[in-house]
Amino acid sequence: MEQKKRVQDVTRRINKHLKIIGDKLGISGVSAYTARHSYATVLKRSGANISYISESLGHSNLKTTKNYLASFEKEERIKNAAFLTNFGD
Repeated sequence: MEQKKRVQDVTRRINKHLKIIGDKLGISGVSAYTARHSYATVLKRSGANISYISESLGHSNLKTTKNYLASFEKEERIKNAAFLTNFGD
């Protein structure tokens, strides 16, 4: 329980500083989650081995990594579908 609290505290502090950096650069929504998401997505799109991605994210098995990456692909498909149905609203 103590370790979980420490991790949450560190993540909260990191997110606070990332927000400040993002604001100065004019980038909204910067967080540890988005950084992790971007890291995994760039690796996947660059052809990195899923085992490497899994290990670098600290996942205990490949299924977790596959599910993690699949959720991003679904988000991307939904976003792209919206482009197709947005007729200049």
